[in-house]
Amino acid sequence: MDLSSHFRHMATALFVGYKALLINETPVSCVIQDMASSAIVSIGYNYTNISLNGTKHAEFIAIARLMDQDVDFSKMRLYVTVEPCIMCASFLRQIGIGEVVYGCGNDRFGGNGTVLSVHRDELGTDPPYPSYGGVMRTEAIQLLRNFYIQENESAPVPKTKKNTEIESKLYPDNFFNLSEDEFVTMYGKERLDVFTGKDREITVKPGKGYSLQQFINIDELRKVPFMEEEMGTVDENQINEFLSLFYDIGDDGRVVYEKAIEKYNPKKRRHEE
Repeated sequence: MDLSSHFRHMATALFVGYKALLINETPVSCVIQDMASSAIVSIGYNYTNISLNGTKHAEFIAIARLMDQDVDFSKMRLYVTVEPCIMCASFLRQIGIGEVVYGCGNDRFGGNGTVLSVHRDELGTDPPYPSYGGVMRTEAIQLLRNFYIQENESAPVPKTKKNTEIESKLYPDNFFNLSEDEFVTMYGKERLDVFTGKDREITVKPGKGYSLQQFINIDELRKVPFMEEEMGTVDENQINEFLSLFYDIGDDGRVVYEKAIEKYNPKKRRHEE
C-alpha cells in the first residue's frame, strides 16, 4: 500500500506549522483536502499567542474559511500535525468531517483516542468519524520541540526544560489509537510490525525509508490556498531551513539519528532580517 498522498498532504501541513513558527505561534497546523479531487481547499494553524484567544486552534481556523461556501464536510479529510484536542475533536464531529489523519498523539488533551475518544464515543448524537494517527509522527514532534526549546527572554528566571530531544521521547504502546483491524485497513498488513513496534515509524512504502524533502515542492506550496497571501512569501531559504529541522526515516522504520539536523533559531532569523 502506497501512502504517498497522505504523506504529501501531511508534509504541507507541517510546512504551514513552520510558517506559524516564524511568527512565534505554536506550530500545530492542518490542511483540509477535498477527497474527490485530492486538492487542498483550506489551511489552519494555531493563532492563540497572537490573538490571546485560546479557541483559535488550527482546526477551527481551517474550517471557518469554508463555512460560507456550502461545503459538504463529510467529503473532506483533515490532515493535522497533532491529534485534535477534546474541543476540536467534538467540533469536527459536529460538522460531520469525513476523516482525520494526524501526526503525533496529544497526551494531555487528545480527543481522538489518547485521552478521550470523542470522535467515536457512543454518547455523542453526531455521527462518528474515522481517525488515523502516526503519519509523520516524528516530524510533528520535532516541529513542536523547535518551539518549546526556545528560551523565553522575558522570563525572570529561565527554567530548565525537560525532554527536549526527540531521542528521549517515550512513546505510548499504541500511539495510533487504533485496533489491529483498523490499522490494517488504513496502513495494510505489510506494516503490522510497525503496529507492534513502538520505536518504528510508518513509511510511505513498506521496507523503504523516506526524507521530508521528497514531499516538498515550492511551486505546489505557493499554490496552497491562503498560504502566501496570509502567511507571507514562500521562498527557497525557508524551504531549506524547514527541511534542515528534521531527521530522515530509515528503511527499517527507525529514525536516523545519525543525520545532522538544525534547531530553529529565532535570534538568527531576526539578525538576518
